[in-house]
Amino acid sequence: MRDWEGSFLVEDEHTANAARNHWKLRLSLCLAACLTIMLAGSPARAFDPFPVVGGASEHRRILDAGLGCLGQSRPGCWSKAGLDRLESAVRLPDITAITFWNAAHCDGGDPAPDGVGGRRGAAALEACRDWIRLHLRNARRAADGLVDAQGNPVLARGLTGPSSSRRQVEFNLGRAIHAAQDFYAHTNWVDRLPADSRVSLHNPPGLGSAGPIPWLAADNQDAPPTGLISGCFVFFPESAFCAGRTRHQDLNKDRRADATLPPVGGTPRGAIEGNFARAFDAAAGETERIWKDFQSDLIANYGPVRGRAMGCLLRGLPPSMCVGGM
Repeated sequence: MRDWEGSFLVEDEHTANAARNHWKLRLSLCLAACLTIMLAGSPARAFDPFPVVGGASEHRRILDAGLGCLGQSRPGCWSKAGLDRLESAVRLPDITAITFWNAAHCDGGDPAPDGVGGRRGAAALEACRDWIRLHLRNARRAADGLVDAQGNPVLARGLTGPSSSRRQVEFNLGRAIHAAQDFYAHTNWVDRLPADSRVSLHNPPGLGSAGPIPWLAADNQDAPPTGLISGCFVFFPESAFCAGRTRHQDLNKDRRADATLPPVGGTPRGAIEGNFARAFDAAAGETERIWKDFQSDLIANYGPVRGRAMGCLLRGLPPSMCVGGM
């Protein structure tokens, strides 16, 4: 009797566990579906990461402007293949768990109280700069496996595809470049307001600057410029999660009004005073600066032969062209 009873209890426990796991799976799928629907129906969190009708994703347009050859014999420009791979990495922060990580998108830098007697703004902005620099360091370390001592590409074992080192470099470069591009869409660095505009919590003043901010330069250790802010983002709807704060939706310049026309903003902040185009141009300049500094960093750390070969591979040139540091 005891053996039968024990067997029954074990079977019953297995049944109960299976039922619990089934409901956990259903709950996870429901939550994932709800999150997908909410994100799809809400304003973009960052420069639009997805291709749109009539054009490429906004992140890709910025990559093309900052790194592409653009039909010119521009020295050090990236091939289409290289840009395709980099674009895939740059899009990841908008379609993975770090969608809600403020440092990965330069969000949360408004001056609201932090609840412990301090202010959020500078700390959140510095966390974004630290995030960018961390992933550039990670990319540089991973690059050590790209080529051998003579600058010959290290390929995947037994294949002609990219090594795991290259995937790690691209992954980290993507995270750094994504955050750097988002900085210009999410802060008031480039913003201008109409002369008759009334400044308020949800319409903060802009700094009216042009081009890449010196504060993000590789060797800059200054505090964020006075008046620099980014908007609060926690979850949707922003009005509920960011009550009493300047919100992401108040500042963002994430998308254009029409993918087939010149860069005119499709958000309230981006649609005025050419702010979208100004953010786009600054982000493209920042992308170019990051790559030039990263290439110089590779040469400084690994020598001219290896460093130039690493850059050549990442730009998507054929491995045969990258031997010897071309």
